[in-house]
Amino acid sequence: MCRLLFVIGLVLHIRSTLAFLQGCNTRGKNQRVAIWQQQATVLQNDMSKASDSKIELQRYTHKSFNLTYLYKEAAPGREKDRPIVLIHPVGIGLSSWFWKRLMDSYDDNPPIYAPDLIGCGIDHGADAWDPDKVGLFFPLSWVEGVETLINEIVIPEYRESQALQLPNVFGFNKQSNQGNGCLVIAQGGLAPVGIMLAKRNPLTISNLMLTSPPTYKDVTTAVRTAELHRNYDFLRSPIFGTIAFNLLESRALIKFFSNRFLFQEECDELWLDETERESVVAARTPVQAFNAGLLQHRSFEEDLKESPQPKLVVSGEGDKRAVDRQLYKEELDMCSLVTIPGLNVLPWESPRALVDLIKELDIE
Repeated sequence: MCRLLFVIGLVLHIRSTLAFLQGCNTRGKNQRVAIWQQQATVLQNDMSKASDSKIELQRYTHKSFNLTYLYKEAAPGREKDRPIVLIHPVGIGLSSWFWKRLMDSYDDNPPIYAPDLIGCGIDHGADAWDPDKVGLFFPLSWVEGVETLINEIVIPEYRESQALQLPNVFGFNKQSNQGNGCLVIAQGGLAPVGIMLAKRNPLTISNLMLTSPPTYKDVTTAVRTAELHRNYDFLRSPIFGTIAFNLLESRALIKFFSNRFLFQEECDELWLDETERESVVAARTPVQAFNAGLLQHRSFEEDLKESPQPKLVVSGEGDKRAVDRQLYKEELDMCSLVTIPGLNVLPWESPRALVDLIKELDIE
């Protein structure tokens, strides 16, 4: 029986990882609080040299939820440039910390916001989600949580920076050449959140980047309701689900499956430290919803084709699904494909290469 449960756990984690990969295959400044210290602190990047950039933990409220997000203020001279909103993947031990390496690697950055989706960021102090008390719709509820951040914080601060810039010699304010909205970047299986955000917010989102998203076929094909119910019931089971999560949250298994499915090279200790901090019982409910496939309850083809923003789909050079993403370019207007070093967690594996892609978008 123990061996059976262990095998079930391993299968579940493979499903969890593949679901994360999807295809197996951002109030005012007075609300900013420091992360890990009472004052904002420097986060060391793990690439052997210290960064003088500061990433702060901030809070905001969406409906009944107290939510958190990581924020990196703009570098001098970039205050009025298009802000970036980062959508983290959902999985065991994952939250907005996933974006810290990219944020730390971006030296001359515009404002960057990395929200914790509802139910995530427990280690940051965000509210947990209890599905027995508050029901959520997926991916809509996560989309709405990010929209609150964009509409109440990101865009107002962006417009304030535009209004405060000095007039030029002709008496008019020089405007940013990056449009009036923000760039949204969604990782992996959270592509439906990015896609819905773009479709619902054409005036506040100017570009959409999808890193290691599901294949076009997967993101446009709904999973049967019966399968979703079966998956969710198993993951929510107080016996089998609990045993599986207890196994899967171990550092050893996280390392094994990260190396097997996520990284082109081996994962690093910082990755394991971060996942371990967020691997708590209160953080399991969003993982259960995601891994059950609830984000795939419908097709997102209409959203993709009707959203007016240019789209960039980024694949890792070690990702065999890259060829199956060609349909994005074939089916969508203003969609480009690019490959960079890495496998399936590109913002962590190749943050500088991703920063270069963002800079290219800024000058287009």
